[in-house]
Amino acid sequence: MKVRYGGGRPVVVKGPVTGTDYRFSGLERLQLVEPRDAIAMVRNPLFRIEGVIELPVVEVASSRNGGGGDA
Repeated sequence: MKVRYGGGRPVVVKGPVTGTDYRFSGLERLQLVEPRDAIAMVRNPLFRIEGVIELPVVEVASSRNGGGGDA
């Protein structure tokens, strides 16, 4: 999710779910934030959700014959 910081001073917020450090400042007000962290962050009035980003799903190649090398 895109989260916008409305404060003036630089701040580092640790995501309560993922533990990721998100760095916001007057110049870097908009950050991509993991949705589970974003929900908790926007409880603070200095943060708001700006939008949702959909990332492409990467499919992992798997064998259709049960994983054995013989077809």
